Amino acid sequence: MEHLETIEITLKNKSKIRFQYPRAEKEMIFSVLQGNDYPLSNVKIKSRNPIILDLGSNFGSSIVYFRDNYPNSTIYGYEPSRDTYAVLEKNVEELRNVHLNNIAVWNQNGKFKLNYGPEKRTGSFTLKKWDEDLGGEDVQTTTIREIVDHHNLESIDLLKMDIEAVELDVLFDIFSNPIDFTIHNIFIEYHGIFVLNEIRKTFSALYEIMECNSFSGSQGVVLMVLR
Repeated sequence: MEHLETIEITLKNKSKIRFQYPRAEKEMIFSVLQGNDYPLSNVKIKSRNPIILDLGSNFGSSIVYFRDNYPNSTIYGYEPSRDTYAVLEKNVEELRNVHLNNIAVWNQNGKFKLNYGPEKRTGSFTLKKWDEDLGGEDVQTTTIREIVDHHNLESIDLLKMDIEAVELDVLFDIFSNPIDFTIHNIFIEYHGIFVLNEIRKTFSALYEIMECNSFSGSQGVVLMVLR
């Protein structure tokens, strides 16, 4: 991994944590830390001790952000890339009730290739195949249903998915059959207008869907709030 930049983050409770990230990914990291990607004004959380699932934890900026805003939360983070995970562990080691998993979340359980993206930027690592083989690593995958069963979860207050083009696979896997748990809020990064339209068409009856941040004409973040 390239040279890492180091910053000190002061949380709302005045505690400080040391945070590292690759210089080339600074814009992405700070966009999350500053609340641009996952604005919380329309999120509806009633629990005093919310359960948060963070899929695609990367270097931990979203975990730090969610913990800072929901200090009594329990956060389960999932990051499949070995090198990224090693930095993630150090970045959030001072935060309590954060449980990390070096595993990918998809619509099936098994061993699959995590494909590296252009310039090997971690924000483009994906289980989908690129037109050109840019290298990768073998990773273990699991599903939301397996996570819920493993942790005996009855409710997920906030589910965040930034899992590089397999978000729709996971959504359909969750709701393809009746579920015995509730997901109150979902932040999902979409890749392509087709995906955005599919989310609206399929889930608008169950969730209020709001576009939060658009990175380009075909990529952005939507918030789904349970009706």
